[in-house]
Amino acid sequence: MRKDFTILILIMLLSTITYSQISYDVYGNFTPSGKINFRLNSLESNPGNYSLTKDWEFAISFNTLFARQYSTNLFFVSLGKRINNHYMYARYSPGILKEFKFTASKSNIDDSLTVFETDLMYKEKFGLGYSYNFTQNLSAGVSFRYFQQEFSEEFPSFIAGTDPQVLIKEKEIVKKHFWKADFGINYSLSKNLKINFSTLNLILFGQNYQNEEESDFEIKKNVFDLRTVKNGVFGITYSPAEFLTVNTQTETNGSFTLDLGGHFKFVNKEFTIGLTALHDKYQQPFIAGIVPVLNIANQFYSVTLSGIKYFSNRLSPRRVSDFKRIGIANIVNNYFSSDAAFLTVNFALSFQPEKYVKILDVQILSEIYPTLADIYLSQPFARGKIVNLSDKKITVKPFSFISEVNKEEVQSPVVEVMPHDTVEVDFYTIIDEKFTLKRRKIESVDFFVKTGNSEPDDAIQKPILVNDENSWDGNVRHLKYFVEHDFNFANQYAKAILKNAYDSLVNVKPVLKKFYKIKILFDSFVKNMQYVADRRASVENVQFPSETIELKGGDCDDLSVSFSAVLESIGIQTAFVDYKPVGNNIGHVNLLINTGLKPGQAGLITSNDKKIFIRKNTDGKEEIWIPLEVTSLSGFETAWKLGAEKFYKNAVENFGLAKGNVEIIDVF
Repeated sequence: MRKDFTILILIMLLSTITYSQISYDVYGNFTPSGKINFRLNSLESNPGNYSLTKDWEFAISFNTLFARQYSTNLFFVSLGKRINNHYMYARYSPGILKEFKFTASKSNIDDSLTVFETDLMYKEKFGLGYSYNFTQNLSAGVSFRYFQQEFSEEFPSFIAGTDPQVLIKEKEIVKKHFWKADFGINYSLSKNLKINFSTLNLILFGQNYQNEEESDFEIKKNVFDLRTVKNGVFGITYSPAEFLTVNTQTETNGSFTLDLGGHFKFVNKEFTIGLTALHDKYQQPFIAGIVPVLNIANQFYSVTLSGIKYFSNRLSPRRVSDFKRIGIANIVNNYFSSDAAFLTVNFALSFQPEKYVKILDVQILSEIYPTLADIYLSQPFARGKIVNLSDKKITVKPFSFISEVNKEEVQSPVVEVMPHDTVEVDFYTIIDEKFTLKRRKIESVDFFVKTGNSEPDDAIQKPILVNDENSWDGNVRHLKYFVEHDFNFANQYAKAILKNAYDSLVNVKPVLKKFYKIKILFDSFVKNMQYVADRRASVENVQFPSETIELKGGDCDDLSVSFSAVLESIGIQTAFVDYKPVGNNIGHVNLLINTGLKPGQAGLITSNDKKIFIRKNTDGKEEIWIPLEVTSLSGFETAWKLGAEKFYKNAVENFGLAKGNVEIIDVF
């Protein structure tokens, strides 16, 4: 806050003048609470305004003048529309009107007096505005306003040929219309400090005089024209506390306003009380008047009662010489204006559900590998960032849908978001069991969030790479999903082999039966196998057990997965040995197989301690495991020997297990 206050003081020291009466706003030039979702400034004061209106906004304003004669009229009606970050505004303003009547008398020959009138009328017919919200802190816009002027003057004329001369009145009328275009920009330096800049009379176009005749009025019309000197406006808004706002505005002609506003909430409504002090070099005293404002708003409507009280006598007669000297630059607020009050009501006209949350972005965390379906139930494939747009804590339901992958929308865990807070949400997915994609393909992911049970509050679409069924992400831990894919096929395959080997297993000791089953199954498995490298270099590829057995070949991943499935399908526990690439060594996968033998029974199968490895089974009991080089297609003994040598050297002798260069991963 100290930094914001320092910046505020520097800006005020550098700017010795502030906002002019030319930009007088019927809303009082006050800054409402940021929670009020309505347009609470007009085209006069801030053409760069960006409204937080959700959809449509309708406003109507009435003007009561406290002059010698009490009068009331429709001041303006307006309609605003928001489309994404665009805001459009239009108003019809029959009450932005000012009329002047000056009289002069001329004596006739018979000493009677004839009164001659000069009438001046100024009005704004309608205004148009457009603004765009570039970021949460920056908006800019333009305004267009259409004006009409009408001057009429009565002057004496004598009828020729009469004696005595007869004096009559003739009238000359001059009309003019033109457009004003202005630009404005608003920027938030911080949560507590905001600045804005806008122009006044930046561009004038379409100027045209009608019914003009050659007369003295040719000179007078320039005197009576609405003042359109170009000016710039610079404003500062500072909030030293959440409930308090100080606003000062600067205009280059030497006039200024200073505003103080307070905000509080009561009975689910936002209340704002503001007071604006006006200084104008054309009006006396130094503070020419004040503008009190009271605003009451909720999400459906806003009611603003404002007015202007001048500190000089506005009922005293105004002379035409005053008008020629001073003129007017603002139709509503000028040297000749009277005290007035304004009642404005804004209505939210939303034809779509209110959006409480917005998706700022979504990051894709991983490609989709259909065979690894289970990991997406516990591991997000994407992470999004969302913001709560409301003033209350909300529960957000994230959803996603991937064509070709999901059969319906997938809901991820709900998250709670505090008012105006930004949080991250994780997206999970469920892969359709009937997934049949045979080639890798880029698909679209639809991400959306809901805060109710109806339409999404926001949605965003991102591309994602969907792999085919045989694609693998290279993580050895995920090979188990390929193992379990063809469990029924592997079980039938193993049972058929063991059935044919029944006679050779009958006389085997019960304690060794699991070991001999491993030997028989492996010898039968590799008998007709060939080592075939991965058919694709661009992505890891793993065959399902049925494919490897039917094709009679594969690489280390394929053969390890297939033989693991054969053993696991009949209850023999296996583990993958992941030899990670280190230096010039490439990665490799082998199997570690549980023989079911206790550590003291190692002598039943080998006298070489380097050929076995003692580790716990799934029940936590220590048993003898044997490494197997599945790519050795010369038989069980050779595969065991090669697998044991590689395991002992890399995992034990070179401390691969301790260093993390070798990892043992249980299949289940």
